[in-house]
Amino acid sequence: MDKKQAEDYIYQSYVRAAGYQDYYARDAERRRPELSRELIRELSGTPCAVVTGSKGKGSVSNMISCILQSEKRTGLLTSPHLTDFCERFRINGVKISDGDFIRHVEGIRPYFDRVDASLPENIGISPMGIQTALGLRYFKEQKTDFNVLEGGKGARYDDVNNAEHSYGVINSIFLEHTRELGNTLEEIAGDKSHVINGRQKCVYTARQKTGVMEVIRKRAEKYRVPLKIYGEDFRAVDVRYTERGMLFDVVIGKEEYRDIMVPLLGAYQAENCALAMALCRDVLENFDIDEIKTRLAGLNWPGRMEVISREPFTVLDACINRASCENIKESLNHLRPGKYTVILGIPDDKDYLGVAQAMADHASEIILTKVSNPHYVFTGKQKKELEKKGQKAVSTESVGEALKKAKEAGGPILILGTTALVAEVKKCNY
Repeated sequence: MDKKQAEDYIYQSYVRAAGYQDYYARDAERRRPELSRELIRELSGTPCAVVTGSKGKGSVSNMISCILQSEKRTGLLTSPHLTDFCERFRINGVKISDGDFIRHVEGIRPYFDRVDASLPENIGISPMGIQTALGLRYFKEQKTDFNVLEGGKGARYDDVNNAEHSYGVINSIFLEHTRELGNTLEEIAGDKSHVINGRQKCVYTARQKTGVMEVIRKRAEKYRVPLKIYGEDFRAVDVRYTERGMLFDVVIGKEEYRDIMVPLLGAYQAENCALAMALCRDVLENFDIDEIKTRLAGLNWPGRMEVISREPFTVLDACINRASCENIKESLNHLRPGKYTVILGIPDDKDYLGVAQAMADHASEIILTKVSNPHYVFTGKQKKELEKKGQKAVSTESVGEALKKAKEAGGPILILGTTALVAEVKKCNY
C-alpha cells in the first residue's frame, strides 16, 4: 500500500455507499458511528478532549494543543487538511510521517474490512471513524499524555465522539449543515450537545444564543456534567488589534492573565483563546503563563483571516457561511477599510449565496471560482442564483483564473471558501 492507496482506503466504504443514499437525508439516516465504536473505544484511554461547534473548531483545537504542549506530549486530530493528508495527525505540532501513516492504515484495515464486508450497499463506514481510529492508534503507540480531537459536522452521529473523552468543548453554534443536522438552531445544538455523555470531568462552551445555551445546559444537567460558560466562568477582555495579531487579557475565575497575543486576526480569536485557556487551566498542573504566552504568540493556523500579500493587499479566510461574515467585515474594517474584489470558492451545497449577500457591501466585484477537488460540487447555478437576487458576479473555471482577474481589477482582494480553496491559493505561490 502506498500513500495514495492509504488515503483512498479511508474513503472507500463511504464512496461505495454514497451512490445508494439519499443526498438530502439527515445524518440520523445516513451515518452509522456504531461501526467504528468498538475499535475507537479500544484505542481510547489517554486523557482526551473532543471539540465541536459550528465555527472555529480547528482554531480552538490547535490552541488547546499549543497550550498543553507546555507540559504534555499532545496528540492533535483535525480535519480537513490544506496540502498534505498527514497534517490531520500531529504530535506536539509535528505531522505523522508518510511511513507511519501507511503502517497505521494497514494496522486498522483488518477491522474495517471485516465490518465493511457485512454491510448492505447503502451503508458505509465514515471516513471520520477510520481517521479517528488511525489517530488514536498512532497517539497510543507514541505515548501521548493528552489528545485533542476536532469533531466533524455534529456530535450525535459523529464517529469522533466515539472516543472516550474526559473533556468536551462546544464552540459557537449557528445555522449550518442544516441538511444533515436540522433546520433550527435548537436542533443543531441538540446534535452537537451529544459531546456531553456523562463521562466528562467538565465541558466548556463559547458564547451562545439563548436557545442554544438552554439546550446545552439541559444536557449537562441531565448527565450531571459541570459546565463552564464564556462570559460567566471565563472571558476575553480589553481586546485589541495590532499589526501582529490580537492582543487581549483573559479572565478565568478570579485569575486574570494579561497581554495574551495570538498571530490571528479577529476579535473572535480572542474568545477562541479564552475558551482554550479555560480548559487548559483545569488540565495543566503548573499553567506556566509565560511559557503559554510564548507558545500562543508563535501559533500558526493558515487560512484564518490571513494576510497573504501586502501588494496587492490580499486576505484569505476559510469562510463558507453567512454567520462568519460579520467577524470578517469587522476585521477588514480594522485592517483596511473599503471595497474589496471578493473571490468566492464555496461549493453548491454550502452557503455561497449567504456569503455573497453578506459581503456585498464590502465588494467592488464578486468573482466565483471552483476548486479541483472532485469531492466538492461546483456548477453554473451559483451565478444564476446570485443574479436572481440582484447581485452581479463573474464566473471562472479555476483558482488561478480568479486570482488573475482579481489582480487585473486593482485594489485589495478578499478570498473566501473551503480549505481546499485555501490550499489551492497557497499552491499558486501567492
